[in-house]
Amino acid sequence: MRRIRERIHLKSWFARFFFSFVVLLVAVSLSITTLLYQAFSKGSTEQINQISQQRLEQSSNMFEFIMNQARLITLQLSLDNDIIRSINSGDAVSDYFINHASLRKINDLLITNKNIYSITLYNGQNKTLIGTDRDKANAEAATIEWLRDATVQSLGRAVPRKLLVNGPTGTEQNVYTTFYYDKNPDNNEITSAIIVNLKMDSFVNHQSDNLMILDQEGHVVFGSDKSGFLDDISERHYVQRIMESSTNESFTDTIDESKTLVSSAYSEQLGWYFVSIIPYETATAQISDIRHTAFLICLLLLVLALGVSAVLSGMLSSPLSKLARKALSFQSDKGDLPTEKLSEMEILNRFYSNITSQFEQLEASSQRSRVSIKAEYFKELLHGVRIPESDDTKQYKLNVDLIESTTLYVAVLKQDNIRELAERKEEIDYTISTVLYSFTDQFMRSRIPCEIVKVENEIILIFNGGDGNAVPDSVKDVMHELQQEVAHTYGVTITIGIGCAAHGGQEISDSYLSAKEASLYRLVHGDGSIIFYEDMMPQLNSDFEYPYSKQKALLEVVKVGKEEKVGAAVADIFEALKLAPYNMIRLSVHHLLFSVVTATSADSSLTTTSATFIETLGTLQRMESLQSIADWFVQYIQETIQRTKENKKHLKSDLADDIAAFLEEQYGNPDLSIEMVAERFHYNGIYFGRLFKELFNRLFLEYVTELRIRKANEYLKDSKLTVKEIGEKVGFLNSSYFVTWYKKNTGLAPTEYRKRH
Repeated sequence: MRRIRERIHLKSWFARFFFSFVVLLVAVSLSITTLLYQAFSKGSTEQINQISQQRLEQSSNMFEFIMNQARLITLQLSLDNDIIRSINSGDAVSDYFINHASLRKINDLLITNKNIYSITLYNGQNKTLIGTDRDKANAEAATIEWLRDATVQSLGRAVPRKLLVNGPTGTEQNVYTTFYYDKNPDNNEITSAIIVNLKMDSFVNHQSDNLMILDQEGHVVFGSDKSGFLDDISERHYVQRIMESSTNESFTDTIDESKTLVSSAYSEQLGWYFVSIIPYETATAQISDIRHTAFLICLLLLVLALGVSAVLSGMLSSPLSKLARKALSFQSDKGDLPTEKLSEMEILNRFYSNITSQFEQLEASSQRSRVSIKAEYFKELLHGVRIPESDDTKQYKLNVDLIESTTLYVAVLKQDNIRELAERKEEIDYTISTVLYSFTDQFMRSRIPCEIVKVENEIILIFNGGDGNAVPDSVKDVMHELQQEVAHTYGVTITIGIGCAAHGGQEISDSYLSAKEASLYRLVHGDGSIIFYEDMMPQLNSDFEYPYSKQKALLEVVKVGKEEKVGAAVADIFEALKLAPYNMIRLSVHHLLFSVVTATSADSSLTTTSATFIETLGTLQRMESLQSIADWFVQYIQETIQRTKENKKHLKSDLADDIAAFLEEQYGNPDLSIEMVAERFHYNGIYFGRLFKELFNRLFLEYVTELRIRKANEYLKDSKLTVKEIGEKVGFLNSSYFVTWYKKNTGLAPTEYRKRH
């Protein structure tokens, strides 16, 4: 310290400044305390609402996942041959093998899917209900009567209902049901049905004790609320507000004379409202504690600062001298202490120069912060939670006019082919999108007035469209140039989806949503396309019907094993899918996979209940073009046909050996027949007759006759058994008939053959 003092040349002295310093310190401390108090007060409800919305979205996603599984299982059962026979065959009641195969498959699904409560099959021809649990199956009798008089969409949304199970307890179960059924249009009789019931209580209870789910009429379909299952609470004020709103929202309401935080989210797929109800005091209790703690800490710091200020003020005779010594001390720590004596102002001027340099660095950091604030502003506009105001252009230094502009457009830029990189996908997506955002920002701003925003891994472009009703050709040309530059520089393609025209900044959200939807149709148009929402929508077939006839032609090709016709059959199906809405394309691809796997499951390791099948669904979901999906189907079907042909060769050889060995054991059985052998090897009797002729190049009766004659001859030559005993050993209980049969087939009586040999 002495060395530092020797470097200061004192030129002026100032009075003590304790009073002014204390006043300033108190004002600053109180300001900080007030700001902290307001920040916690303002942010607490927003944070809680945000957490509630996230939980509701998680619950919605989980419900949608389970309901999708139920629909897929129902579809799988509706395509299964044994199930079809169980619900449509008039002989299904007495056919043990049909019922056994069906029950085994239902049991497998119940074991592998813990949320399934019951599965019941209904055969309308003999009025029978089949299920692994008899009480649960019998309870569906009332369901069949209900289906007679009601219209329930086949394979549609899950229907919440109460199921009265007949048993010792007679309890009423709350279930969610997906149906597949056929109804006679003349008399409304149910001819066949598959009923899959889910129990979701154990799956969702751990998520939130405050979760409640309502249908579109205001009935409770799940929840821990005082209201019971399927109770109508549509008259409640907060329920009416939720059902009238078209978007997810959070608000406060008075419920049972208590202030309550209410959050809601709507699931388009399920058609249900997910509602979170939390008492306001409970929700804000933790935030209030933090706020009070912060207030006390600020007061303690203020008291401590006052004490330290009093001590320091007594030690200092001049604030300027203090600042000079501090500056020299700072330079001394860096080894930059001046050798000559300097005045206090000269020391501070040098110190100011150093501080200015550091300030410029902070200013650059602040510029980046302003860019981030501007990005958040546009995100709010795009998501529809904010509308532009007149002073926004000046405040955020916008390059597009959101107020006076006649037409605005939003474009979504998505990088292609990234999904194929399975490893480190999220890291690669983020890195590439960041690089492309920077490149796009520099490229587009230098050519047209626009704003570039990065939302997650999407790059959003907002630009003026002028006075016309379409995107100017000059803007289209710039976008084509951007695609070419990105492909040349980075080796990736980008797809650009352009939304509908926004007439004013308040419609930007609609334009953004339509741009996102347009970008999805790179599935049809291919990578590296520019897709206009207004040009795309008229081409779509909203009444799209799945091409069952073309699927049938493909499955016929698979059945007969014509590999050379697979490509054309698959191409016909996917040509029909090009005009379907996006969600119908994805569903159609899943349905096609179900059909192909079901048709080939007998000779394939890929079944609709295997982990490999789920992984295959994920692979198809990640594919971003119809052409790549079609190519995959062609390759998979051709490989399956080849594998089936090879398997049949081995199977026929093994089957022939097994049948021959079985006949060697049973040739002495008087009841031996082709039906008996067919049943032993699980074949239809008529089909088995043709198969036997193909395997042994002779009819079943001819083969058995030759076998019995050969065995009878062996006994006649090598044993001393009587003719009657030999006849019994080769399957004839009547010795006279045996002699007649033997002589008819050999031309000799058994005794004559024995004498000659």
